[in-house]
Amino acid sequence: MAKRAGVSLRTVRYYEEIGLLPPASLTSGGIRLYSQRDVTRLRFIRRLKALGMSIEEIRLSLGLEPPQGRRPRVERTLELLQLQKVKTGQQMAELVQLQREVEEALAYVGRCTTCAPQKCAPGCPSLKYLL
Repeated sequence: MAKRAGVSLRTVRYYEEIGLLPPASLTSGGIRLYSQRDVTRLRFIRRLKALGMSIEEIRLSLGLEPPQGRRPRVERTLELLQLQKVKTGQQMAELVQLQREVEEALAYVGRCTTCAPQKCAPGCPSLKYLL
């Protein structure tokens, strides 16, 4: 299952331990058996995790916590995905702002390569960017 889902064995065991993946059936020799549905569920968990959802949010979207039933689970998953969309939008805006600040720092510090250190004015705006 780990190979089919593209994860480590430890990941499979971890999700079993915390209750996101129901325990697989076992052979008489103790080997875990998984269905394609289990693989699909694991991939879904990984996608939600990659979107930044917490374990509790994933638990809710899988219907492991109330609300129960397919319709409420779908609605809750949609709600969580909408919240995640807003969250990633905010993160993207923060990254764009960070990129602007880095570009500004590059421009100011880049000027220092043509400036003689002994002639650098105390109020030079590049100084606030130097490490």
